[in-house]
Amino acid sequence: ERIRARWTSPIYSFFKSDVTVGYEKGRKYHYFTCNACHCKGKGGLRRYQDSSDKNSPGNLKKHAVNCFGQDTVDAAIKGSTHLQQDSSIYAAFGRKGAAPVNITHRAHTNAQIRANLVRWITENNCSVNIVEDRKFRELMLAGRPQSVLPSCSTVAQDIQESFQQCDEKVSALLQNYPGRLSFATDAWTSPNHRAMAAWTAHLQHEGKPLVFLLDVFEIPEV
Repeated sequence: ERIRARWTSPIYSFFKSDVTVGYEKGRKYHYFTCNACHCKGKGGLRRYQDSSDKNSPGNLKKHAVNCFGQDTVDAAIKGSTHLQQDSSIYAAFGRKGAAPVNITHRAHTNAQIRANLVRWITENNCSVNIVEDRKFRELMLAGRPQSVLPSCSTVAQDIQESFQQCDEKVSALLQNYPGRLSFATDAWTSPNHRAMAAWTAHLQHEGKPLVFLLDVFEIPEV
């Protein structure tokens, strides 16, 4: 991990994050596996740790150019200059002063891609199968060979884990709230003529009003 912290060049994004350590005739090397689906080399390359250029990404760049093309590598290097200015996810979607951040010039990490997919799919009530759509993957990965889109099963698992974490945080917030909680109900008839009701909790947290949907249930016929 100490050595990995020095690997800040965007060239490393063209290789898998799991770098293996091996030995050949007593010489220690790091093996970088290429991210290309059909690598034009030998699937990756070794970087021996007893050489003077053991920290240089030069050979990695040559391999990336061979597999992904010069334009793609140049675009990744150019894009990294924007990302290094402020790589936080909050800055990517928030505002800097009075001007909105132009997110088209900021590349998300694979972890941020998964987090944003969870939010987008749940907020827009999309099916998790959309991540398997061929054109969707083409749009998401065009010009981003270093990005990895999760499978629909991984997205479903991420949604479940996110819900559990949010449920725990909301429960702790409501149980430990020092003030008074306000509760409200709302009822309506759905298009299939079923009567539904919702139960919500209202409070003020750090000067901001918050509303939590606690439950939605069907009202039985009398």
